[in-house]
Amino acid sequence: MLLLLGLLGSALILIAWLIGIKDELKAKKDLIELKFSFVTLLGIIVLTVYSFLKKDIPFFVLNVGLFFIIIFEIFYTIMINRRSRK
Repeated sequence: MLLLLGLLGSALILIAWLIGIKDELKAKKDLIELKFSFVTLLGIIVLTVYSFLKKDIPFFVLNVGLFFIIIFEIFYTIMINRRSRK
């Protein structure tokens, strides 16, 4: 039961993050400040390793999900910046 509660919390955070970038995708704006995103990505990697070693499944799922979201935001922002320079 406790595991399900943790997984539900992780899923809600990931869904909220995805909803937050939805409008920015439609507006074709930068999703994230790149300096911020690289520091965030490093923190997520460290926390993912931590949660894996601790066998904290909900925290691991959350961090893996955030890792992929941040990677997407970085690549999207780089693509938008390249297009705006042309």
